[in-house]
Amino acid sequence: MKQNVGILDTTIRSIVGVACLALAAEGLFPQAISIALLVIGSLLWVTSSFGVCFIYKILNLDTYPGAGHGLTQWYPRT
Repeated sequence: MKQNVGILDTTIRSIVGVACLALAAEGLFPQAISIALLVIGSLLWVTSSFGVCFIYKILNLDTYPGAGHGLTQWYPRT
């Protein structure tokens, strides 16, 4: 599968994903919120690890530098 998540995007996803997982593991919130944080953190971490985001595919977005544009800019794929 072609990657569509760029370097800056991967970094942000990794940091936010690990933060969500840490908050879920701490048990500071009610169980429903902890489960939501666990799911969101897991999805962010997996998409940053593999470099593929299915929401980006649906919206036809690509932040991967191999697409021929800047690392931090959002361009629709052609």
